[in-house]
Amino acid sequence: MTDAARKKFIVTAFATGMSLGLLFTSISFIDWQHSSKKDSLFYLTAAQAKLISSNVKCSLAFNDTKDANEILDSLKTQNHIAFAGIYDCDGKTLACYYRDDVKKQSFKPLPPSKTRFRYRDGYLIVSEPVIDEHEHVGTVCLWAQP
Repeated sequence: MTDAARKKFIVTAFATGMSLGLLFTSISFIDWQHSSKKDSLFYLTAAQAKLISSNVKCSLAFNDTKDANEILDSLKTQNHIAFAGIYDCDGKTLACYYRDDVKKQSFKPLPPSKTRFRYRDGYLIVSEPVIDEHEHVGTVCLWAQP
């Protein structure tokens, strides 16, 4: 092997190694960023569900749909929330919020369940029980989208 061919081989091997290293680093960064965004969405939505559940106790106690809807209207500033529902302890809907771009006809909320977190059709669904004086009085359910 001549000196020129050896130098070309070394440069080509070095460039290939650097390219592969950069590719793997980029893939790792994108994967980390995606999982970080998913974690942020999870924690933010869970915190919002907890906050709403603490604010709707009176609405559920007095079956006050107007007050419950006003509480859910505060979600208009949260672009990631596509749907929110407040249910009584029997699973009947007290109040609902739909993001403007979500059609009410095509968006059917799941009834509240004992599972607090789940994914379905690209949505993170967070259910938070509403507890008043150690008694389950209802459930808050949020559907979030990244």
